[in-house]
Amino acid sequence: MNSREEKNKKYVDEINHEKFIKVLKIMLIVFGIILLIFTLLFLYSYYVETNRYETKEYVIKDISIPDDFNGIKILHFSDILYGKTIDKDKLLKIGEEIKLINPNMVIFTGNIVSTDYDINEDEIKLLNEFFNGIPYTIGKYAITGDTDTRNYKLIMEDTNFTILDNELLEIYNGLNKINLIGIGYNENKEIKNDSNDYTITIINNYDDYSKYNISSNIILAGHNLGGEIRLFDLPLLGNDKYLNDYYEENNSKIYISNGLGSIHHLRLMNIPSMNVYRLYNK
Repeated sequence: MNSREEKNKKYVDEINHEKFIKVLKIMLIVFGIILLIFTLLFLYSYYVETNRYETKEYVIKDISIPDDFNGIKILHFSDILYGKTIDKDKLLKIGEEIKLINPNMVIFTGNIVSTDYDINEDEIKLLNEFFNGIPYTIGKYAITGDTDTRNYKLIMEDTNFTILDNELLEIYNGLNKINLIGIGYNENKEIKNDSNDYTITIINNYDDYSKYNISSNIILAGHNLGGEIRLFDLPLLGNDKYLNDYYEENNSKIYISNGLGSIHHLRLMNIPSMNVYRLYNK
């Protein structure tokens, strides 16, 4: 009996061992597939999507837009973060695309250079040429972002950009005017807008907008990069509250650029982009 029981036990053990090996093989295959998928997604997000860019176009209709601003084209871009995923060749390609857009107004919502990149004189000259080569008919306007240093203001001033850090500017086109309000990074000065003129506010990070009691028709922001990595349209990176590209709050239309560069050198289902807005009052 003992001998038969031992044989049966040995037979059962062999069967269990074979089952264990099969399960282990399946688990290793599944793990390998998952690892391969994540590796391919990482390589795609690191090397492919960071090298792409697109132009998003929006039509903004509002009867309060003055007649002389009807049909104008506004280019809005943000977060170049030069030195991380944007280099000389990419910057030149973006510059050529902007020339084809041929905007009337240009808005830059900050962050030229990556925080961990030490820019040199040749690259400062390159950025000067890029910003100086942007066409316009009405004006070029910018605010200071959270990565922008002294070089930023020098570049903006040398390339005909008006920096609006906590300032309201009346912009005329023909006989009509609109208000443009700029809110730079970490600025807390009070801004008043007592007029009923059509108003555009530009801000580095829309998360900070609640600090200000400003009435605006449209708000243009940057900074959040759309969360950089998105799965099923859900942003996975970034601590900001507003990580999508459009919101409506307090009778304002909010457009948030997802930027041209990257903080973590990653983009997934979130192509770097510029925004173009067409204003119409009919």
